[in-house]
Amino acid sequence: MRIPRLSLTYAYAAFGVFGLAVFLVSDQSPHRLWGACAAAAYGCAALVSLTRLRWRRELALTVAVAGALAVPLCWLAAAGQGMPEVGVVARSAGLLVSHFRPYRSAAQLGADVYGYNPYLPGMTLFGLPRALFGGGAATDPRVWDGLAFAAAFAAALRIAGRTWSASVWRTALLTASPLIAFPLVVSGNDLPVLGLLCLGLALAARPWAARPWAARPWAGSLGAVHPAWAGVALGAAAALKSTAWPALLIVGVLFLVRDGRGAAARFAGAAAAVLAAIVGPVLVIQPRDLITNTIAYPLGLTSAHSPAASPLPGHLIAATGPAGHLTVIALMVAGAAAVGVLLVTRPPRTAAAAGTYLALALTMLFTLAPATRWGYFGYPAGIGCWLWLSSRTPGRPSSPSRVEKVPLPCGLP
Repeated sequence: MRIPRLSLTYAYAAFGVFGLAVFLVSDQSPHRLWGACAAAAYGCAALVSLTRLRWRRELALTVAVAGALAVPLCWLAAAGQGMPEVGVVARSAGLLVSHFRPYRSAAQLGADVYGYNPYLPGMTLFGLPRALFGGGAATDPRVWDGLAFAAAFAAALRIAGRTWSASVWRTALLTASPLIAFPLVVSGNDLPVLGLLCLGLALAARPWAARPWAARPWAGSLGAVHPAWAGVALGAAAALKSTAWPALLIVGVLFLVRDGRGAAARFAGAAAAVLAAIVGPVLVIQPRDLITNTIAYPLGLTSAHSPAASPLPGHLIAATGPAGHLTVIALMVAGAAAVGVLLVTRPPRTAAAAGTYLALALTMLFTLAPATRWGYFGYPAGIGCWLWLSSRTPGRPSSPSRVEKVPLPCGLP
């Protein structure tokens, strides 16, 4: 699939309008800085893509990456500016280095909204460079968030059958778009989770045959991938943030109905091992603090309430009072039950179907959550972009569930 030149021009122009809107509407200084840089960069990229230069596609993409991502990110990182969640990760890493405990206790937190850490222990790793080597652009958590996302997403495209050059180009194009560049510059914490979700879906795409010669870790167009590798990727995502937990269930069902109990057990075992290795030590040392920060706080069950308050149905209902808050939780439980019924009655049999189910489940979750932001919808949008960019023709998946024949030893069926 090659994106037409005019389509790229229109896309850059639309991106520029979005950047200008952010600059004019937002009251957050990091947002406004990104909006100003992005509007100029996308506008220049659109103009470059209209020229007759031989390398216009590459030059336009370079302009977009530089102006909408590299310049504002380095500026904010060097100045130590960003949304509060950047400081949350850095502070958690500092606590881990100094006290071997990434979470503050409930008694210490009180009503301190930004003292809570709603992320799971794996996210603390992105703050370790700053905790160990001090502030600066190179140690900012957002830089490492971006590198992790790019590496995971490019690997997902390669496993889906794209060449390395195509995988890198498409990853750069998506990263330069507002869907990734905007949250990465101002925050970045959700992007490693998104990248690992796409990588897990890619690793689960091809049916696995329980034969040693069919389990090829590098796979892609070469054959099926061992289910444990998908478990490792999704287990790592689940160890970063709870938004990845639905993927464990959905992909587990995919392996169960498509490949059998053995494949599902291998997937679940690998995911559980990764979760135990990353989250287990903190669960043993700080069980109450872990639950308070990562479960009670996002659900609004603590004395301090999350500042995530976009006017979506869940937040609007929860804002009516205790009864509204209970109603929202009941709606989330009902929504989860509906997803469970759907998985039983119409289970996914391809990675594309699993990705669609995951996008729908996350959309439901973010719509009904009592503490929510518009930016969270970047998850389903990012999964949709992976499904599209990994396809061979626009709007038509490249049959990720089809197994290409793997040569077998002589005499074997």
